[in-house]
Order: sequence, then structure tokens, then C-alpha cells
Amino acid sequence: MKTTAVRPMNCEFASEGLLWIDKIATGVGIILFNPSNKLAAGVHILRGLSQGKEAENPAYFADTAIDYVLKEFRSKGMNGQISVAIAGGASMLSSGQADNIGEQLVRTVKSLLSKNNLQIKLEGVGGNRLRTMILNIDEGKIKIS
Repeated sequence: MKTTAVRPMNCEFASEGLLWIDKIATGVGIILFNPSNKLAAGVHILRGLSQGKEAENPAYFADTAIDYVLKEFRSKGMNGQISVAIAGGASMLSSGQADNIGEQLVRTVKSLLSKNNLQIKLEGVGGNRLRTMILNIDEGKIKIS
């Protein structure tokens, strides 16, 4: 079975097999899936808002990454239902301000998804452990572990 892996600060599209985001810690993994067209996008975000900064890599910031994926979906004629799953936002440090980085990023991602009228169907956020997200495109099932 074909496997498409998404690395940190990257976005990958797939239409068959498995879409895999591994080792999600304080960052946030997002899988967007259009079940009727069997097109999926996976993004592994490590930064929140771009605040007007232009990044060569649209997956670098949460706002530019989500905009990029939705633009690509629309360019392929997919304005229908999109299933969304998120994971990550863990607190990997023992104390201090840095503990809130993951939590803040999750809030930013949720806000951006809401502004785009996208509802999260599955999430595994917070805590203090790494997560993995796997979408089986052929079966239309997402697993977060």
C-alpha cells in the first residue's frame, strides 16, 4: 500500500493508500480529507500566524498552510464536505512559558479552521506525549495514537 509521509513544516497531498504524520509534539498535525473525491492533505505545523510575513514554504505557518490546502482543494473542484482531524500541541518541557506553545498553537489552528467553516471530527491534543496520525484514504478512516 502506498504511504505518503508528512514531515514537519511540510504539506503533502494523497489520493490513495495511507497519509501519515509522525512525531507530532508541540506542533500540530492536520489532516483534511474530502471523502467523496478521496483527496487528502496532511500538514505538520510548527508556527502560528504569519502576521503578514511571506514564507517560501506555505506549510511554515498555520494560517498560510490552511489557506494553501483549501486553495488546492478548490482548484481541484472540491468545495464539498471536508473531514478534519488534528493532533499535537503537547507540553514537552517541564515548566515555564514554553509549556504553553503547543496549547497556543492548537487554539490558533482551531480558530483558523472555524473561520473557514471547518469542523474538527477527531482530535488528540495536549498532554505530554508524541502523537501519530494515519489516514487510510481507501477506507476513509483516521487513527490518532
